Amino acid sequence: MPPFLNFFKNKKQESKQSKPAKETNKLSERIAARKGELGEYKIDIQLDQLPKDYRYLSDLLIANPKAKSGYSQVDHVVICPYGIFTIETKNYQGTIYGGKNRKTWSVNGKFKMMNPFIQNYGHIQALSSLVDQKAQDLFISMVVFHKTMHL
Repeated sequence: MPPFLNFFKNKKQESKQSKPAKETNKLSERIAARKGELGEYKIDIQLDQLPKDYRYLSDLLIANPKAKSGYSQVDHVVICPYGIFTIETKNYQGTIYGGKNRKTWSVNGKFKMMNPFIQNYGHIQALSSLVDQKAQDLFISMVVFHKTMHL
């Protein structure tokens, strides 16, 4: 059946045909990406409430030759009188298991994720290459966990 006709399938036909694993994985990745975007948006709403002398940027793509992709995607950067905060946002539901020196953490003992502090360290390295030497000691790493309703 041509893909555009899938829209017209009824529920009984859909349940008889199982989706290939590749399609299921793509769907899961899209849902995970969307949940991440929603989580970052929730933090943006909070950052909008900061005092006037604070500035923030969200969803930055910074060249980072040490990253696999060659870039670091920084969720949020807040510049204020106290320092330069880099904020890594995680949108997971459940219990997070990990330690500051562990390379990977897990959610509910099942799903593995990269240690967000190690991830944020890479972001700080990429950002520090863009600022004056004097400002390189002002970076503060933060990780925010929250949950968004299921999609």
